[in-house]
Amino acid sequence: MRPKAEQQRLYEEIWRTTFGDSDDFIALYSRTTFDPRRTHLLTALDQSRALSHVQYLPYLMRYRDQWWRAGYISGAATESDQRGKGLVQHLMRAGHQQMWREGCLCAFLIPAEEWLYQFYRKMGYATLYGKRITPTLQGTPKELSAAEAWQQYLHWQATLAMCHPTVMHSYLQWRTLLASLALEGGGIGTIGGTTYYYYKDAEGKTQSVLEIPPAEEAVDTTFDETAPFGMLRPLRIAQLLTWAAELGLLKFDLLASHALYHDEQRIVFDLLDEQIPVNSGRYCILRQRRQLLFAPRPSDRLVKPLTPDQLLAALPTLQHTLVYAMME
Repeated sequence: MRPKAEQQRLYEEIWRTTFGDSDDFIALYSRTTFDPRRTHLLTALDQSRALSHVQYLPYLMRYRDQWWRAGYISGAATESDQRGKGLVQHLMRAGHQQMWREGCLCAFLIPAEEWLYQFYRKMGYATLYGKRITPTLQGTPKELSAAEAWQQYLHWQATLAMCHPTVMHSYLQWRTLLASLALEGGGIGTIGGTTYYYYKDAEGKTQSVLEIPPAEEAVDTTFDETAPFGMLRPLRIAQLLTWAAELGLLKFDLLASHALYHDEQRIVFDLLDEQIPVNSGRYCILRQRRQLLFAPRPSDRLVKPLTPDQLLAALPTLQHTLVYAMME
């Protein structure tokens, strides 16, 4: 294993050449977020440069009073002269298997460009939907103290999670978000009772990346399905289906077209997961008992199997996951 300092140098190099972020941002991201244990790198034979990189960041997700681990894919990149060789797909597979071993129920990401939605779908990701509010602010926000803003953010996240699965930020992750906003002349402030997380664009205009309504107002949890926000991939599929069956979240009619057998008592289907082969097999959900039976099977013994992204179509609750204020 290469030394941490060397791995960090290679990671910063490919981040800089691929995404073009400022040295200040890269230094912040590297200082607060980089973890060699969750970073996958392919390098030239002499290790003089990085060829491809994938990192995952640990998060928690919450739905009502249920909590589970999740991983955010960050900085998936390949040097321009190395593209088309399947390097990032290889690293994504390694990252998915590591997340599975570490107990993550699912992985999520935010594609940087529209064409990447199809690229990640081939690796089992399904599209997430949500509203992304980025207005130009009218007026000057009144700054909030960090303590007040954090308590408000905690309450807001908890309120969202009662209606939809929600990515929860730890205090350190939230502080990193604030530091990234500060690099662009931004911060947290209120205008007319609404709280804005904001930054200044290249023209000096104040733009919002997130707005939180006053506590007495209902939280806006509507979804705009014409505007995809990100993507999600199930990792521990048997655990996910058990959880969904117990809470009554599965839409069995959406699974019926893929089922090998279904009636009022049970539904049986095969699933093929090329990224995490231990998920491949035959699944039987006992509908009345809300229980799951699973038998692993090799891919050549599966019958018209679902893929992980197709499975999420029967879980619209999870597909409508709220992901806010990520560092991109």
